[in-house]
Amino acid sequence: MSYLILRLKKKLIFRLNLSAIVPDKIKNKQNNLKNINIFYGNEEKKLSDFFSFQGKLNKGIVFKGNLSKCDYIGDSMKEGEIIVNGNVGEYLGNKMENGKIIINGSSGNFTACSLKGGDILIKKNVGDYLGSPNQEEKIGMSGGRVFVQGHAGNRLAFKMRAGVIFVKGDVKNYIASQMIAGTIIINGKIGSNLGLLMKRGTIILKKKCILPSCFQYSGKNNYLFLKIYQFYLEKLNSEFKNIFPTNYVTKFVGDISCAGKGEVLILN
Repeated sequence: MSYLILRLKKKLIFRLNLSAIVPDKIKNKQNNLKNINIFYGNEEKKLSDFFSFQGKLNKGIVFKGNLSKCDYIGDSMKEGEIIVNGNVGEYLGNKMENGKIIINGSSGNFTACSLKGGDILIKKNVGDYLGSPNQEEKIGMSGGRVFVQGHAGNRLAFKMRAGVIFVKGDVKNYIASQMIAGTIIINGKIGSNLGLLMKRGTIILKKKCILPSCFQYSGKNNYLFLKIYQFYLEKLNSEFKNIFPTNYVTKFVGDISCAGKGEVLILN
């Protein structure tokens, strides 16, 4: 078996910190997995207190059960895969550098905080502060790719520095506040106050919307680079297939209140 399967044995009352259970962190501890220390609330416990074990770690780890109170899954991950068959808690993929995470459910707040590389795929919804900085960092996501097949909460891409975020559903308020660079693609509807204090970067919207007054109309154009960009993204991940049905866009530039040169492209 290529994957180590960890099945949650009990219902959780407090938060469970799984930052230590990452493929590259445990690959040399396979003979002593049961005794790895993890924090349950503010108490130190053994991994075997909460999970049963099956298989062997080759490609990665599969978690089974309701992990909605399990935080820091994939923390600082450098290689391998993590698959979760259920919901997860907060700080998914925190400071992740490489590898792949697939969530067959929803994730909580602070997903992909300070993400540096790798791919995160969330099959349902995600909470607030996706791709934003954690409390220790001055900038948010600085690389990697995040795919959300459902909806996203508030403050998506706060202080984002680089990388790609693709949301198939709707996104709530304050998207890309203080964004420095990177690309955001949103299929669904958006909330209010997009791009406040945005410096640079690109936001691509498929639905028409009313933008804040700090974004200035910059004309309608045939952006052939979208097809080139789509071709590049498809090579990275099939989730990007046919994301731009047209090259014709209406362009806005801002936040002009801070001399920002970010661009919002609304597909026509």
